[in-house]
Amino acid sequence: MWSATYRELMRRHYGVEIGMHSYGPSLNPGGLPEGTHIGNYCSLAAGIVVFRRNHPTNRFSQHPFFFNADLGLVEDDTIYAVRDHPLNVGHDVWIGGNAIITPRCQSIGLGAVVGAGAVVTKDVPPFAIVGGIPARRIGERFPVEVQQVVMESRWWEYPLPQLVPLLPIFLKNASLENARRLREHLCPSEAPGNPSNL
Repeated sequence: MWSATYRELMRRHYGVEIGMHSYGPSLNPGGLPEGTHIGNYCSLAAGIVVFRRNHPTNRFSQHPFFFNADLGLVEDDTIYAVRDHPLNVGHDVWIGGNAIITPRCQSIGLGAVVGAGAVVTKDVPPFAIVGGIPARRIGERFPVEVQQVVMESRWWEYPLPQLVPLLPIFLKNASLENARRLREHLCPSEAPGNPSNL
């Protein structure tokens, strides 16, 4: 959750980008495929599996001998490589235990929730709650007008010490009024009646 060194090692040796304060057992070395990008303040439970390519079902054989250059039969991969088909996880995303992310999902949006055991077969929009097999949208975290104000606050870009004074706001439900208070504290130029910064 805290170590900048760990994040650098994961980036350098495993090709996985992990944003500040993101945590979970699935962020261990080898837990996510090369090219994965995790935003700030994400919570990833145990048992998450991320697939970045499928076997070619339209060919005579689906075996990796015929598409994976690491096995020595073909000179280059004959389907896209894992690193060329990355998964991008937005900020403040929560992925529940044993969720499976398939290659057809390339993006899990800002503030989204993926339920435990879900099989995600397509992109997840910001602030959506998805679950099931295959995963489908089962709700929204906030109404659209609250989502907009939260996005404008960009609170996930701030290190934790700068957010601690705003703890009373973070402990309340995400009403439109509270979202506006959060935005005004972080972006005073956005407050009504305040001139924008030049």
